[in-house]
Amino acid sequence: MPERHVIIFVYNSSDDPLFKGNLLLLLEHVGRQQPDLRLHLITYEQVEYALTPAQQEQRRQEFARFNMQWHPLTWHSGSFKLLKKAYDLLAGIFLVLRLKLKFGARSVVSLGTVSGSFAFLIAKLYGLKYYGYQYEPHSEFMLDCNIWPASSPAYRGLHYLERLSGMHADILSTGTVHMMNRLEQWGSKAKVYKLPSCVDETKIYYRPEGRERVRAKYGIPASQQVILYLGKFGGIYYDKEIAELFYTLHQHDPQLFFLIVSPDPAEHIAGLMQAASLPAASYTVTRSPYEQVQDYISAADFGIVAVPSLPSQRFRSPIKVGEYLCCGLPYLVCAGVSEDDSVAEKNGVGVVVQEFSPAEANRVYPQIARLLAAEKNGLRAKCRAAGIAYRGMSQYLPTAEQIFAQL
Repeated sequence: MPERHVIIFVYNSSDDPLFKGNLLLLLEHVGRQQPDLRLHLITYEQVEYALTPAQQEQRRQEFARFNMQWHPLTWHSGSFKLLKKAYDLLAGIFLVLRLKLKFGARSVVSLGTVSGSFAFLIAKLYGLKYYGYQYEPHSEFMLDCNIWPASSPAYRGLHYLERLSGMHADILSTGTVHMMNRLEQWGSKAKVYKLPSCVDETKIYYRPEGRERVRAKYGIPASQQVILYLGKFGGIYYDKEIAELFYTLHQHDPQLFFLIVSPDPAEHIAGLMQAASLPAASYTVTRSPYEQVQDYISAADFGIVAVPSLPSQRFRSPIKVGEYLCCGLPYLVCAGVSEDDSVAEKNGVGVVVQEFSPAEANRVYPQIARLLAAEKNGLRAKCRAAGIAYRGMSQYLPTAEQIFAQL
């Protein structure tokens, strides 16, 4: 059987949770299930996720177990951003050429539409088949969240390339029916599959020992109800509105404890909480390695998803809700975010608000209180069943196998 060499083009670090908690799970599976497949992973390594030489060697050995070679490049940002992005693209162009000439690579796979724009251009340049995994309109996210103005070169350039790749890709997969419908309306030439950000339910589940460890670490009594926020502040997420939500919930129940797990500076987050008059004894701010995140989810009784209800957000496929649910945690989410809102209401595993505001928090507090008061074991089982059906990797492995068989 001849070997099929496929390039995986990721404009993230190898240790970035966006990659290793997402696309990497599928690569591990198809790399083992399709023995003729040879994967070549290109990443752009950032200082934030720097690995020691020993960790790099360990990572190479792990990748080799499912027939994947790693080709790390360096990610550039800061001043003269457009020039640095052009340099990154040029480095990728030459590396893909080398892999094509040396191994006869015939396909390129990308993660998201930022790296997807790079990968699409490279694929067209070299006549390679192009598969865009997790096709979402990142430019529209940045516009809606007032990060990029409509007149900016960043928005205009990425928006153009997203539309171009959406129309002319060979294969696309996306996380929502909303994007599938849009691509159909556009008349895209791509084969389109629904393949959302998946959770490996055999590894992500409620851990009572993790609950005890985290609660003991922060002095949280076993009987105290914990609200979890997991993720970043600001940008394409709410910022001060999270603190205002917590304060409103605290007014309803002063015994609630707010566990905040974020990669953002703790001083910034604490400042937001103080500005909202949330008592310092009612919250803690920490960060966690990706491998321990499920312990923090297990320690909580209710989770928060802080994605604003903006037009573009229906196209997102964030992994957080799948992780919450597979660990048995109900959640709060804004209407119009992915399909997270419909899953919450259909399965009775979450609460939907129109926006993060005191008025909305007051309106839905009785629903939150009912979920907090529910019998824990039964609610966890209900959440997990909904999570596996919605985002469980086992549901989507046949789709991934079907796609990679075409590359």
